Amino acid sequence: ADRMKATDNKKKMRQDALEKRAQIAATVNGEAASERLRDNFLSEFPAREGQSVAAYWPYRYEIDVRPLLERLDELGCNCLLPVVMGRREPLQFHQWKPGDFLEASRLGVLEPSKFYPSATPAMVILPLLAFDRQGNRLGYGGGYYDQTLQALRNKSDVSAIGVGYEEQEVETLPEEPQDQQLDAVVTDRAVFRFFGT
Repeated sequence: ADRMKATDNKKKMRQDALEKRAQIAATVNGEAASERLRDNFLSEFPAREGQSVAAYWPYRYEIDVRPLLERLDELGCNCLLPVVMGRREPLQFHQWKPGDFLEASRLGVLEPSKFYPSATPAMVILPLLAFDRQGNRLGYGGGYYDQTLQALRNKSDVSAIGVGYEEQEVETLPEEPQDQQLDAVVTDRAVFRFFGT
């Protein structure tokens, strides 16, 4: 019964967080926010040449990480974007370069061609609906990132860094066994590190 309650709770929180994020996106200067996000990120997590970094292509009011992606590319990182393989499968990460053609997935998200080289990221930059100071992230409920992070963490040392607007912080999120914690969150105003990262 507790499990059901956590799930129902999350559903309600997800709805609220979606509405809140749409409001934030409508009121902030998105371009300025995404540039501050980029600068905050790089001041805390300096990019290393040749490092594989996965991010996402913004969708539905997600904070725009494209300025960060472009800078990572300039700094010589191997930039990757997620490709949805199947409902119960971890995401795969394929190479992205500025100007690459992207195709819409079944979920409507733009992603690189499955024929581009894939790689295992050392760092995953992921979108969120809400986060708390304990390193919990509220996602869309598909479980893609939880599965993916679990699979990656089983194999190697990968950092998971959530990004969003400052106003997406909440007091506390319900934790479920399958939830993967974030190592850090970077917003347009601050950086929060968890677990001594």
